[in-house]
Amino acid sequence: MSTELNKAVVRAFVETWNTKDFDRFDDLLAEDAMLTVGGSTISCSPAATRAIAEHWIAGFPDYRFELLHLVAEGDLVAALMPFSGTHLGTVLDLPPTGRTVRVSEMVFFQIVDGKIVEAWEDWDEHGMRRQLGEARPGAGSD
Repeated sequence: MSTELNKAVVRAFVETWNTKDFDRFDDLLAEDAMLTVGGSTISCSPAATRAIAEHWIAGFPDYRFELLHLVAEGDLVAALMPFSGTHLGTVLDLPPTGRTVRVSEMVFFQIVDGKIVEAWEDWDEHGMRRQLGEARPGAGSD
């Protein structure tokens, strides 16, 4: 696939999160897709990604990515895509605070045959916790 088509897959992935149309993950993610984040590698199959999205939407009902930049080379697409939302439900180990956050996030996606097969995510968990009033001494970015 061309780099433009690969970028279109990532745009559709972000749109799926933003519109909460999580059934579209079936068309965008390979069944054996993997995500590396915070030093761990986990499944990001359509079902696993749907569960992740539902967890975050429960914590931030207005959760939204802002897709600032896409850069593609070969089968890789790099995305600068900070997210924002209002913390109205428990997410991770954090009870609701009612605060609004904007959190830096970058993801590299590998696209094969029009589907995401692997992703590497780096997001500022410490910055999010700080915005929510939960900063811990010595905690770093994930």
